[in-house]
Amino acid sequence: MWEETLDDLDVEARPRSFVFNLPFLKERIDQVIVFLIIVCSASILIVSIKFHLFQYWAEFLNSSKFLKIAMYPLLISTVSVIAALILQTILWLRYKPETLDGEERNRDWPFISVVMPALNEQDLIGKSIDSIFASYYPQDKLEVICVNDGSKDLTFYYMMRAKQKYGDRIKIVNFRKNLGKRKALYVGYKKSKGDIIVTFDTDSKIGRSALRNLVIPLMKDRRVGAVSGRVGVLNEKENFLTRMLSIRYSISFDFGRAYQSVFGTVVCCPGALTALRKDLFAGFVKEFLSQRFMNAPCVHGEDRTLTTLILKSGHEVKYQSNAVVYTTVPKKFGQMNKMYLRWTRSYVRESVFLGRFLFSRKKKRHKVLPIIDFIFLNFLHPFHLFSLGIVAYSFAVNPLFMIRHLSFLVIISFILSLYYLRTNKSLAFLYGIPYGIITALFLWWIVPVSVLTMKNQSWLTR
Repeated sequence: MWEETLDDLDVEARPRSFVFNLPFLKERIDQVIVFLIIVCSASILIVSIKFHLFQYWAEFLNSSKFLKIAMYPLLISTVSVIAALILQTILWLRYKPETLDGEERNRDWPFISVVMPALNEQDLIGKSIDSIFASYYPQDKLEVICVNDGSKDLTFYYMMRAKQKYGDRIKIVNFRKNLGKRKALYVGYKKSKGDIIVTFDTDSKIGRSALRNLVIPLMKDRRVGAVSGRVGVLNEKENFLTRMLSIRYSISFDFGRAYQSVFGTVVCCPGALTALRKDLFAGFVKEFLSQRFMNAPCVHGEDRTLTTLILKSGHEVKYQSNAVVYTTVPKKFGQMNKMYLRWTRSYVRESVFLGRFLFSRKKKRHKVLPIIDFIFLNFLHPFHLFSLGIVAYSFAVNPLFMIRHLSFLVIISFILSLYYLRTNKSLAFLYGIPYGIITALFLWWIVPVSVLTMKNQSWLTR
């Protein structure tokens, strides 16, 4: 799954400890993972029966009138979550990245313009640009447009060094003050010559085959308006947190975006690596630049905004797991929490805009599955809070009752980590267990705080 690329640029984020090295297991990896998921799910039932967890829950929920009332929505919610996860898993198992076969490989590659907005990225900007020109994409069909968005460090200096190195293949735009990523992308679009625009973050490095694989769905089907790449973690081995975040990123892309790609409705194409048709961008550029929410201009979350506008234009959005970009993630919990706050604010905002479109008559193709997925994803947050509230109450009433259920949470986290194991085949999937526990118990506040601070436009992690 991970490309063996960019050795000269010190890419570190490749799993080293592989499992399933036997050829006959590699060929049957899907069957092995499905078998493990079934076995682990059965183990939940066995553990629950052995430790009388169902009996304890029944007694606990019948211990007061409030809990008797809460029992029914909790049961219905749990069944709904399990059903939705089964549906997502079925779709996920059907996903395959698109490739070119036979005569298709002789087709002309489209001219692409890679737009790189940068703000205070002096440490990686040079290597980021190098990684693009080191890719396997035809060099005569490639240009890079770097936009310095009012950086206070040496970002512009390193851009100009790259200009001396690559000449006319790279264009440099310099903002004297920070104007925001949306305007930087707009200027990149205005300066571009390509039929396809590729957005690329300047704290990232790209795999050698990423650009080629990224544009394949756009070449094969005019109904596809944008394609999401796969974001891996560049500094995965830095500490325990970055290893856990690597699992989180992998599941978000190789599971979440993968199953959404099956019905052509990936809801978020990352700014780190996305390809979109230039003519589509021209159709909604004014709306993109002037977007407002709660009477305030939208500064961040431009990746979700672009994706929503492309879906509203009637085009599909796909995901290519074989188009890999490696990015730097937070190495401290405080930074991670701030990143999640920023992400969740844009998620809540774009869910409002996307929901209006999905439930309108304007959505013609693939309508049922996107609506089911939309309802499920937005149902997860209140379900998490509701369940956590009941669990916290149970702990106050009977601490031993809560401790017994920690084993239950560990098994669930293990099952979710198996989605990483299928695509990466690495023992690193075990880091998904502590991440699942931390998410369930300590990150519940992200959504409510994000909703209450929607107008906060600060970047937080810079």
